Amino acid sequence: MSLDLSLPLAADQAVSDVLAVAGLPARAAEVQMISHGRSGDLVAQVGARVVKLAPADRPHNIALLRQEIEVMRWLGERAKTPTSLWAGACEAGYGLVSEVAAGTPVSHVGEDQARAALIATIGALAALHALPHADCPFDRTLAARFPMAQAQVEAGLVDEDDFDDARAGWTAPQALAHARATAPTSEDLVLTHGDASLPNFIWSDGQPVTLLDLGRFGLADRYQDLAIFLRSAEYNHPHIDARALLREHYPLAEIDEAACEFYRLMDEFF
Repeated sequence: MSLDLSLPLAADQAVSDVLAVAGLPARAAEVQMISHGRSGDLVAQVGARVVKLAPADRPHNIALLRQEIEVMRWLGERAKTPTSLWAGACEAGYGLVSEVAAGTPVSHVGEDQARAALIATIGALAALHALPHADCPFDRTLAARFPMAQAQVEAGLVDEDDFDDARAGWTAPQALAHARATAPTSEDLVLTHGDASLPNFIWSDGQPVTLLDLGRFGLADRYQDLAIFLRSAEYNHPHIDARALLREHYPLAEIDEAACEFYRLMDEFF
């Protein structure tokens, strides 16, 4: 089944179909599309549930969603993630239904709450990075990521128009060649979120931060997360000195700017 999920009626129908296959009828709850992500997945809130659908014509998205589900199961109680209610294939693609995480995306909190929300997010990253990782089955080291990046480039899946300003006008092959030439010689491996931009963290005052969109989770250098967190914090809350907060609340004396630049470059391919 191929649906143009950019059309409201098609998107509503796809959400209803996922809930029907899951055996979780919407009971006439309003479908509210969530549009602050850019993955290409359909994401909607229906009452107390969130429906996420990777379309059938996007196999890469399906693979990421399937991995996200595996990650949530593997993490268990070690990190706060949404409670999964159902996951599986449906006519429109591959779906996940979970409970709504209480709180607000850290990207969308008010200016008066931004400092507290950013500190809580830093704490969540620090806790994740401190977890034992010897048995992690999700390899996101550079040895794994460079072949993934090469595959993305060869498949034409890299959005060159969305490159950071520092790489405006670059081609994907040019960016990949630069990444290979500037790759660090060692990695400080920890469990990483993989896409630590602020929409992927849900904050509620006094509660643990909930981690969303874990399809890129895995064993990688800690700067995979720190670089993306800083970029997102500076974009979403420019009135806050995110670097100062990171130095104060994360167990790291200094910020490695070269590592930040490299891992932001690597993020262009995903």
